[in-house]
Amino acid sequence: MINKRTTNDLMIQKQISLLALLVASQLAWTQDRLITGRVVDRSNKSPLASVSVVAKSTQSGTQTDSNGYFRLSIPPSVKTLTISTVGYTSQDIDISKTDHIEVMLESSVSSLDDVIVIGYGTIQRKDITGAVARVTAKDFNKGIITNSLQQVQGKVAGLVLTQPGGDPNGDIIARVRGATSIEGQPPLIVIDGVAIDDVNKAITTINPADVASFDILKDASACAIYGARGGNGVIIISTKSGRPGKALISYNSFVGLEKIAHQLNVLTADEWRNATNGSGASLDKGANTDWQQMVTRTALSHSHTLGLSGGSNQINFQGSVGYMKQDGIIVNTGKEVLNTRLVANQSNFNNRLQVRYGINTTVTKRDFLPDQFSTSQVRSSGSNFFESVLHALPVLPAYNSDGSYYPGLDPNNPAPLFLINSIYSKKRENFFQGSLKADFELIKGLKAGVLGAVSHANDVNDFFNPVTTPSAAFKANDNKEILSGDFHTSYSNHFGKNTIDVTGIYEYNKYVNDGFSVFASGFLVPDLLNNNLGAASNVQPGNISSYKNEVKLISFLGRIVYNFDDRYILTANFRRDGSSKFGPNHRWGNFPSVAAAWRVTNEKFFSHIKWLDNIKMRFSYGLTGNQENLPPNSYQLLYGPAGPYLYNGQFAQSYAVSQENNPDLRWEVRKSINFGVDLSAFSNRIDMTFDVFNDKTSDMLFLYDLPQPPFLTNQVYANAANAVNKGVEVSLGIAILKNNNFNWDLRGNVATLKNNITNLSGQFRGADLKINSRHYGYAYGPGLSGAYVTELHVGYPAGVFWVPEHAGFDNAGHELYNNYDADHKFIGTSTSYTNLDRVYIDPTPRYTWGLTNEFSYRNFDFSFLLRGVQGEKIFANSLMNLESLVYLPSSNITKTGLHNGFTDQPQPSDYWIRNGSFTRLENITLSYNFKNLRGIDKLRLYVTATNLFIITSYDGIDPEIKVEGSQRYIDSNYYPKTRGFVFGVSLEL
Repeated sequence: MINKRTTNDLMIQKQISLLALLVASQLAWTQDRLITGRVVDRSNKSPLASVSVVAKSTQSGTQTDSNGYFRLSIPPSVKTLTISTVGYTSQDIDISKTDHIEVMLESSVSSLDDVIVIGYGTIQRKDITGAVARVTAKDFNKGIITNSLQQVQGKVAGLVLTQPGGDPNGDIIARVRGATSIEGQPPLIVIDGVAIDDVNKAITTINPADVASFDILKDASACAIYGARGGNGVIIISTKSGRPGKALISYNSFVGLEKIAHQLNVLTADEWRNATNGSGASLDKGANTDWQQMVTRTALSHSHTLGLSGGSNQINFQGSVGYMKQDGIIVNTGKEVLNTRLVANQSNFNNRLQVRYGINTTVTKRDFLPDQFSTSQVRSSGSNFFESVLHALPVLPAYNSDGSYYPGLDPNNPAPLFLINSIYSKKRENFFQGSLKADFELIKGLKAGVLGAVSHANDVNDFFNPVTTPSAAFKANDNKEILSGDFHTSYSNHFGKNTIDVTGIYEYNKYVNDGFSVFASGFLVPDLLNNNLGAASNVQPGNISSYKNEVKLISFLGRIVYNFDDRYILTANFRRDGSSKFGPNHRWGNFPSVAAAWRVTNEKFFSHIKWLDNIKMRFSYGLTGNQENLPPNSYQLLYGPAGPYLYNGQFAQSYAVSQENNPDLRWEVRKSINFGVDLSAFSNRIDMTFDVFNDKTSDMLFLYDLPQPPFLTNQVYANAANAVNKGVEVSLGIAILKNNNFNWDLRGNVATLKNNITNLSGQFRGADLKINSRHYGYAYGPGLSGAYVTELHVGYPAGVFWVPEHAGFDNAGHELYNNYDADHKFIGTSTSYTNLDRVYIDPTPRYTWGLTNEFSYRNFDFSFLLRGVQGEKIFANSLMNLESLVYLPSSNITKTGLHNGFTDQPQPSDYWIRNGSFTRLENITLSYNFKNLRGIDKLRLYVTATNLFIITSYDGIDPEIKVEGSQRYIDSNYYPKTRGFVFGVSLEL
């Protein structure tokens, strides 16, 4: 009798043996090859560290060590290695017949083999058809970099970055090719494939030390892949990724000191006493106080980032922890930021499946000025605190005899030092983002993948003012959650002289915003700050608010890139966007684009010209949509509280229409034409890009005035305005000198921009929304309520100055103005003016520019960046409130105010419009690179000075002010700019 169990055991053993044999044979068949080698600089044969060595068409790769050596295990099917690093021309090396290679890389200003990120994919620089710029870590600005966009300031033609004043909490204003809507909208920020619509939230959450490169998409063809969200340009930020091989530990740190760069020359105590000639004796407390010096300090900033990366060919990672603390030069202001980041890449199924995981968390703590409690407020206007500092009497003391802060003469106008040390204004920002992307190669050339991301931002504002009577407190909590996902497919194939890449994507985005705020006054125990709002003696119903809204954006898009013989390249995009901000009739918008490029140097008739590496001509036309400046639910009929009413002896809350419905609200559309030329010569030692563009924006979204009656509200969002943006952009890079010991590279860019409103009229339910002009920005100060100085006017840019002409003073010291009749013919001067006497003055710059010089000698590197603005005009509102004898003796004035002729309250006129052109030495850096240190792959020490000098005729505190919104180009007491000195270290083990 046969034992069944024995038979089963024998069968199992045979199956296991067979399986083991198959596995062993498979392992033997797929055993990785070990490739070794060394990479050096061709010019001086010096070893190159941190060079990327990647098995072509896979994610298997490593980096060279400090001596240029590498070791890499690869599948036997791989026949080619790609060797690349920033600043050198990439090489593909055949390894089919060798296991050891020696590679010499050629330095270049810009390589045609550079890989550019264009959204949902990459492309070689030589194949770009749209207007795209790239900046890599090698060319980043150095210094007190607390905002990642500061790394590319002045580096890209057409990208204008403005940070009014030197407030650590100030938002940066980013514009790509100017404002494409009336209010101006920032570009979309995309970090490692995940879009974050709030530009300042995005750049706060990314540690500058983690950034590897920026790719800036400028024209409609390049931006069209992002549809409505890319209507104002796109800035793609790629962070550092892990590489297979040994674990790499990195440490980046800087310590910096900042001081105020420029002060206004207000009167000293003795000068004030002489000017008042005894009329201010009752105000004189015998002190001699420099209030600008009293409220400022030498500010310390320091930043530390610890990174770890490594892994294998199957999985690699890059993680970092960063901490940054920046004190403001104004006492009790500043911010702290703590970042953590982890990115992992996984490869499976013989590299057919690629998975990327990402986690990013950021906590930011801010200390604001006394009259501010948000970063957008810092960006949108100046601070009343600086006005109080400049107006404060120098004859008042800063301290009482017992050492406490002197409160001032008027409780409603406290002394500056007392004020800033008494008011509590803080903010805590918490941000989390997680993402997962997976791509699978179904067959050769055909890939499908998904991406999912969740972002959550929580902001808590705290404010307490014990100075006023009664004391006041405020607390707000704001939350924003973004759910993003897409399904994407791509197909790439090469047949004969033809190459085709096709991409198709479905995208879903959901934005949920909610929050609340409470304001209360009258607190008996100020030590509790705003932590017990229930203890307030006065809380009004109107001082409690909450909100919640939701927006969905769904998109379908496709892209085709066709390349024939590396000579003719065609890119076509089509995107269909649907937004819940619009009504059902106009919810969807179609946005196509097309671009073509001709690589002239690849033609046979050009082959005899050897010194030209590349001439490529580009043309693009496309449409993009915009809905970013439109609040949620703007198309709907809304009701809101309208105040209490008495009913049956009791008060009840009434409701009324708070917003008219507009079912015809639709997409704002930007039509863009771009012509460009890319040129490189002398083995890429000279590189130039030239672009001319013409953008026309139609159906611009704007808040229009309505007549009452017949309408129930006085304003409605509608599509009516049109505008035109035109400009020219030029970028140039030259490797001037290259030899074994000394190199000199120069990079420069210049851009012009002209913006005009071509229409402000439209229709709403049969009513004309016809306006040729509208009051916009205004002057502030004593007796200046409603004193508008800029307008929206057809034929001019948004925010054109609209002021009378100053004509001197009469014998009594009163200001005179030029007067004109209805035909604008001069009829004389008088001490008054009407709207007929106003003139239009364009404040926008004629051009912006940047110039970088980089030198290297042996182990030393030296670089400096100059940047500037030419032709800008500024309304010097802060000076207007300081430069007249009328303000004495109750307020301080500038020295200019003693002799400029003003004895009355100054009124807005072209006298206060000043030239805002400037040339600024943005930064200057000297560094030393240690080489051949045992156990250390990289050690770099550097010193940087920022804002060393500025050349300008502007006599305000600084000409770099707000350039967006209704108060653009109006100087209103911004936080003073700083001058900084930094010592930094970069270490890799």
